[in-house]
Amino acid sequence: MGGFIDMQLLHDELLTHLIKTLTPAQMKQLEPHLAPLIQDAAQAVAEDLIAYASRDPASRGRGELILESYASFKAVLYYRLAHRVWNFPDQTDEAYAHIASHLSNQGKMLSGADIHPAARIGRRFVLDHGYGTVIGETCEIGNDCYILCGVTLGARGIANNPDGKRHPRLGNNVEIGSGARVLGYVLIGDNVFISPSCVITQDVPAGTKVKVVNQIQMQKNDASEHSTYLGAFALEERLHVVGEITAGHKVTVLDADFHPLPGLMLEPTVKERHHLQFRLHRIEPNNPLPRLPLNLKVCGPEFEITLLSPPGLSAMVRSVLQASPLIVGG
Repeated sequence: MGGFIDMQLLHDELLTHLIKTLTPAQMKQLEPHLAPLIQDAAQAVAEDLIAYASRDPASRGRGELILESYASFKAVLYYRLAHRVWNFPDQTDEAYAHIASHLSNQGKMLSGADIHPAARIGRRFVLDHGYGTVIGETCEIGNDCYILCGVTLGARGIANNPDGKRHPRLGNNVEIGSGARVLGYVLIGDNVFISPSCVITQDVPAGTKVKVVNQIQMQKNDASEHSTYLGAFALEERLHVVGEITAGHKVTVLDADFHPLPGLMLEPTVKERHHLQFRLHRIEPNNPLPRLPLNLKVCGPEFEITLLSPPGLSAMVRSVLQASPLIVGG
């Protein structure tokens, strides 16, 4: 199909999906909006289809094959319809929201991907092998993004999450590998590549590649092909950071939500190549207690690495603060 789409065929396809999914009463409710709904959704779906055909080598550029048989594309197709219904300007009751949810659920049943109709997804979106992918209500996705199966763009908590922005915001041309989880209202910049199985809970700047090495979240800019390995531990009232590190790197203690820990100063006591050592001081006694586990972020000109719960760090911070931090989990 390449860059050519039979728009009449696509219009007919969308209308067929609506008729098969909705009740006669719901179709009657949509009747005043039906023509512009199909027109707008078809334009968006056509761009999604061309993007999928051009970026997925398995399709051999056959857009008609994707439209007819790719289950993951059904999720995107139904999302395009549901999102427009969700945002009808004349919603005086919950009828349109119910229709949008019905369409979204049909896409989930056909594809295994759960996309909330209120999520905002840009142009030329590709969901490849999308089974198990979840895109939350307040999620925002830019143009030309590519997401694989099992990806969660979700809230940070489990139950009783607050209203408001609680899902990620992705820039343009973001690629996310299978099984990755991006949690909370974090900002993912343009041209970011997130490797499979990563767990992202903090902002990722533009032009960054993120991968996981054991329990390390590693971020590098596109210009760096150098592999960076770091470790950290607390021993005898000192925090040690070892590996490919220099005195020019910035080290920050993070709380359980990956926010910088206030009221704590890291005083360098050893600055050697491959080894930095710090003494911890409490400088603001009235700050609220941090939540465990505590983490460590190391930033340099070519990478940003988060070390998850280095050995001894939480106990050392507890001792320095002269109080027991609140504990997350059992």
